Amino acid sequence: MRYLSLFIRVKNALSSESIVVKESIDCRKEGDCLQRHTVEIRDWRYQIDHDDLGESRGWFQPGFEKSGWMAVEAPKAWDLYGESFWGYEGIGWFAAEIGPELIQSDILQKIVFNSVSGYSKVWVNGRLLGDNYGAYLPFEFDLTPYIREDGCNEIVLRTDNRHREEWLPGGPVVEWVQYGGILQKVTLESRGKRHLASLRVHTAMASGDKALLVCQMEIANRTAEPFHGTIMLELPAENRTIASEHAVSCPPDESAFFRFEIEVEGAKLWSLESPSLYTLRAKLSDGLTILDELGQRFGIRTIETSGKRILLNGKPIMLKGFNRYDEYAGYGPTVPESVIREDLLNIKRTGANLIRVHYPQSPAHLDIMDEIGLLYMGEVPLNWWLTEGAGRTFIPEVVDKAEKVLEGMIRRDWNHPCIICWSMSNESGTNSEDGIVSVRRLLRRARELDPKRLLTFVTIGSPGHAAFEEADLVCINLYYGLFHQQAAVDISELDELVRAKTEKHLIATSEEYAGKPVVLTEFGAPGIYGMEGNSRFTETYQVAYLEHIWKAVVNSGVQGAVVWSWADYYHRWDFIGAWKAPYGPYGVVTIDRKEKKALQAITRFFAAESLQGGDENEVV
Repeated sequence: MRYLSLFIRVKNALSSESIVVKESIDCRKEGDCLQRHTVEIRDWRYQIDHDDLGESRGWFQPGFEKSGWMAVEAPKAWDLYGESFWGYEGIGWFAAEIGPELIQSDILQKIVFNSVSGYSKVWVNGRLLGDNYGAYLPFEFDLTPYIREDGCNEIVLRTDNRHREEWLPGGPVVEWVQYGGILQKVTLESRGKRHLASLRVHTAMASGDKALLVCQMEIANRTAEPFHGTIMLELPAENRTIASEHAVSCPPDESAFFRFEIEVEGAKLWSLESPSLYTLRAKLSDGLTILDELGQRFGIRTIETSGKRILLNGKPIMLKGFNRYDEYAGYGPTVPESVIREDLLNIKRTGANLIRVHYPQSPAHLDIMDEIGLLYMGEVPLNWWLTEGAGRTFIPEVVDKAEKVLEGMIRRDWNHPCIICWSMSNESGTNSEDGIVSVRRLLRRARELDPKRLLTFVTIGSPGHAAFEEADLVCINLYYGLFHQQAAVDISELDELVRAKTEKHLIATSEEYAGKPVVLTEFGAPGIYGMEGNSRFTETYQVAYLEHIWKAVVNSGVQGAVVWSWADYYHRWDFIGAWKAPYGPYGVVTIDRKEKKALQAITRFFAAESLQGGDENEVV
């Protein structure tokens, strides 16, 4: 039987002195002072503010009459409150009460919004806490100085999901529906004044059954006195738990950061076939009492490139997958976890190993992909920005916002082994002077923050994207016969206008970037469920189009191909290009997950044993 052995080197945040770690500890009984707990705020009232009068008229004030506002439950996009709200882009207000039974004066309390559409402002008891831009990542405010213990506390949220070119996605045309309102959980989170603020784990090295892990931890001390105590680490492994204890300290009203290196023998690597997961538990003690406890799940795996190969745990892999929006008929983007799980399992059953997205997904998606063994390419929602058709208007604020989202994605999703790659943008003017400078800035920032994942950006296949020199993957989208050049209006034209041109383009790209893997990150055609025939928009045509592209993929030797898309989806108003309707029937399943003929076709393509990744003559 194999065991995990553990050696940890700790450097004190306040000095350079190394601390030798004990092999075992006395796990003290946790007292009543363990103050970490979370309560979800589900019941809200909602009011539309089409004329933008709410702020000037004091809707955020506790005394403002809100009994006429619509009672709603969150999270749920306001598009689904009723047919009248579908597609509404504008301002909406929400109000909720936090009862006195949830308020404690001797601890820290904050409100966390995990995802709210667009631009938001938040008040408590009429006092502005702050604002936030961004629809997909969490933001929070400290409630401690402002809440009352003697009654209810009112939280008011104003959110605006209107499109502006200085906001992301950054272009004049937005592809996906801008669902409005509270899209993920809102929680009241309580912590002790001395607590564990974060815990991050990543694989520095893995070889055979040995691995080196790096653990980074933040301790917060929100008291007027210096803190001196211990951190206890516990890592369950098979039939035993390896434990260690470390002295730590933190100045008054500050945070301290610590770094641990953990050598693991008998490590079970996270892989597509066997997605093994570990949970590291950290306990903060003042020497007498456990003050806080935090657990973090993670997987041990490596991802890298070697020449034109992509290597997962040192073995070549061919990326085969789907682009996917997080919406589902009847739910919009707030889909129950059980439905998400079944959807992702169905994707894995096709033989796919990768999901690519245009914006950050909920933690539930990532948790499930960790558990079932699916890879994930996350992307900053910088889409159709600086394109020639838009006049290449450069707005520096867009890049600032993109960098903030990039930082937020990496910070929130650090511990997920499913994430192998960060993409900086999609189909944008990254071959313009401003675009090249901007995407290099994003790539360098991502490399600084997360050097253990692959980096890329995605183009439409046009020349001049010089920043690929700093990327790990060369990712291009191609739609010959659909958007590129002459349209293939009949199945008989697909070989000449689609297969041959796609294959030629992929081979030329591979030759241009001979030292890097090339991935076809989008290809596909619309197919309307239930329609047959040789002309465009039928299921028959969709299957034939995908088949011809797949031949080009096989013949070109690229290292990945990602179908557009897994499921049909809603467009934001009218869409550009070949299908001018607020609906995108590009999926191999419908938006309510009815199977199209394309599903069986793509399952057959993904099963091809010849597609293992890399050149079989190349030495790894």
